[in-house]
Parts: sequence; structure tokens; C-alpha cells
Amino acid sequence: MYDTDVSDSPELRELRDAVCGVATAGPPTVESIIARGRAQRRQRRTRATRFSVGGVVLAGALALGVSLAVTPAQKLGTLERAAYTLRHNANGTDTLTLNPVELLNPAQLQSDFAQYGIPAKVTSGSYCTTTPRPAGFSQVVSTQQGGPHTTQPTPVEHPTLTIDPPQIPSGTELSVGYFQLTSGPAAGEQQANMSLINTDSYTCSSTPPDMTKPDMSNQDLGLLYGGPNPPPGS
Repeated sequence: MYDTDVSDSPELRELRDAVCGVATAGPPTVESIIARGRAQRRQRRTRATRFSVGGVVLAGALALGVSLAVTPAQKLGTLERAAYTLRHNANGTDTLTLNPVELLNPAQLQSDFAQYGIPAKVTSGSYCTTTPRPAGFSQVVSTQQGGPHTTQPTPVEHPTLTIDPPQIPSGTELSVGYFQLTSGPAAGEQQANMSLINTDSYTCSSTPPDMTKPDMSNQDLGLLYGGPNPPPGS
């Protein structure tokens, strides 16, 4: 007894495949039937191969698309705004240079900070703080002036700050309070104050910090840096 199923031999399969495609115009020969069967089998294998290759290409394209989607966006080199320039440095820090003759747009600054990976709360007409203030501010923000973190450059100067985002402690963010002063000896000038705050615990005040009392603890920074129409002699 043979285990091989003769009814399913390669020769008979070729005959079955070929008979299905034989025209009824005349009696086919055995050779023509076998030739047609082989041609049909080759066509099916070709279609299957094309589908397989197409699937691989499609899978590769999808994989590339996913890879591009999850790749973090590269930090911008330099952002030029009317009121400031924000530059990313090769050492991982960011440099913010303020233009004293243009009014700051706090919402825009917060958006640009986010693009550079700087967690921050930038407010206009108020300043948010946490008591006690989180430690580490002097490692996060530094100025070209050095010394106590209160500076009062003349209107022609461009205050420059260096921000080191990796130094911002977990659970905190940078608080920036911006004021357009309309009264007092500094009327017409702009004031910006910065410190670290706990992301989920802070209070905000609409009273600008007193710039005549510098914070000697290096946990705060205050800038009085002119404006479009600074008072005479400032």
C-alpha cells in the first residue's frame, strides 16, 4: 500500500489547473495542457511575491513613520523675537537676551520656553512665588552682571540671562513675573522677576517686587530694564 495520494500528485494538479483555462475551440494536447497549467502556477507565484514585497515596503514605511512620530523634535537654534532672542547653546543651556525698547509678550515667551524644554509659568501683571522658595535657583539662572540677583541696566543695554533646564529640580518650574511700570520713579520701564516655584503650590501677587531690596539669598532675580519710552535720565 502506498501512502502517497496519487490524486494530488504534481502532474494531476497541473492538469487540473490547466483544464480550467483551456479554450473549447479544439481538443488540447497533453503538452499544451501541462504548459498552460505551469504558466498559471507561475503567475500565481509572481502575484504572491509582489504582494509579499509590497507588504514589506509598506511595513517599512509605517515603521519609519512611527519612528519619525516618536522622535523628539530637535531644539531650535535661535528664536528671534522683537522683545527678545532665545538661543540654545551646544552645552545644553539656553540664553535669553531682552530688548529694552520692545514690550515683552509673556504668553509668547512661555510658549518659546516650552519649545526649548524650559518648564515655566510666565505671568503678566503678577508674580508667582512659593514660600519657602525651592533651592537651586542660582544653578538654574545666571546673569552676565553677577553679584546680587537684582540688576538695573541702562535702557541701551540688553539684559542677558543663561538658563540651564536640566538643573531645574523635579516638581518645580521657573516663575517669571512681568510688569509694565506706569507710576513711580521707574514709570515707563519694564520689570521682570524670576524664581523657582513648586508646580502645584504657589501664590501670585499683582504688586511688583521692590527692586530697591535685592535678594541676597540668590533665590530670586529682578530686572529693571527700560521700555519703549523710559523716563528721562534712566
